[in-house]
Amino acid sequence: MTDPGLPDEFEWSDVTTECRDARVSARGEELRCLVNRETIRNTATGRAVTRVIIRHPGICVMVPFASPGEIVLIRQYRYPLGGELWELPAGTLGGREEAGRVIATESPEDCAVRELLEETGYEAAEWDKVATYYAMPGGSDEVVHVFFARGLTPGRPDLDEGEVIREARAFDMAELERMIARGDVRDAKSLVGLFYALARRPGGVRIV
Repeated sequence: MTDPGLPDEFEWSDVTTECRDARVSARGEELRCLVNRETIRNTATGRAVTRVIIRHPGICVMVPFASPGEIVLIRQYRYPLGGELWELPAGTLGGREEAGRVIATESPEDCAVRELLEETGYEAAEWDKVATYYAMPGGSDEVVHVFFARGLTPGRPDLDEGEVIREARAFDMAELERMIARGDVRDAKSLVGLFYALARRPGGVRIV
């Protein structure tokens, strides 16, 4: 089987799914990712490599502006770390399994609207997609979509079962810079989103 995303000289010779992570939510079963053992053959040399690869539908990260100079962060408990982090709200696109991959079943825009409401209770009047990047291309095809959300209207969060968000609070830009410098914001998706926001403020060094 040939992967259209790979150069022509590469082809899959074997894909074995070692783990399938699916969770039940109000929307039914959500396929979060597949953990595959994949063998890829170089047709020019005949040599093959085997890698463990996480197949993922992608995530959205939202930068919610409470005002032009304030951004909302959430304080979320993360089970792998055994502790809490200040983060930007984010969520996984709906997905389905197809030929050893996870195919997104909703658009990044729809996911961003849904996840912002679920995690913070906010609805946004204005959306702006500012970046798309790969989270860990050496071991996963997970794509991260970054959105700015403005014109927030407060409401009631609707967390998934097992999701623990202790607080949602707006911070001004100066405090966000201090939090980053102190290591209070430490996950990659939040740092990328905040760097774009800080760069685009008046007087900031623009990234794009």
